[in-house]
Amino acid sequence: MQFVLASASARRVDLLRQAGFDFEARTSGFPEVTLEDPKATAEANARGKALAVAAHEPGIVLAADTVVYVPGSRGEKHTLGQAKGMEEVREMLGLLQGRVHEVHSGVAVAAGGEVAVRHAVTAVRMRSLSGDEIEAYASLGEGFGKAGGYAIQGRAAVFVEWIGGDYTSVVGLPLALTVRMLEAHGVRWYQ
Repeated sequence: MQFVLASASARRVDLLRQAGFDFEARTSGFPEVTLEDPKATAEANARGKALAVAAHEPGIVLAADTVVYVPGSRGEKHTLGQAKGMEEVREMLGLLQGRVHEVHSGVAVAAGGEVAVRHAVTAVRMRSLSGDEIEAYASLGEGFGKAGGYAIQGRAAVFVEWIGGDYTSVVGLPLALTVRMLEAHGVRWYQ
């Protein structure tokens, strides 16, 4: 059975295709929010994206959102969304390096006028980075559009010392959780 992915994220598309799913991808246009709580932020954005696409697409709609949360961080930024450019990549890596952060993913499945929303969290420890490493990574552009300003599946893999939880959640979509949610609606990666 086919479904619609409410996302234009290349990482989410790749993860679902690698898992064997047949689907169409649509951009939701939902204006993302940032709330005080990272779990609430990821869930609200996933729900909003799913409902925005479900309003125009019949059938089953899958949506997700990923945010990075820095427990105990000093200053105002605890929840990090997508880096919009080099300066934000530098700032985010400077905040994340040498400590543990959390990657929160909200996953929503809309079908038949109802929406189910779930949450996954993965802990990530990033090693200490030199100024040269931060500058070199920021200049690559790989961290643009990524929650926390880095792509674990890319060159930033050399920064990560340890993860506790679902690796695919850090990439952009917790597959184990997503598969269970889709199976509850009759959508399987296998025939």
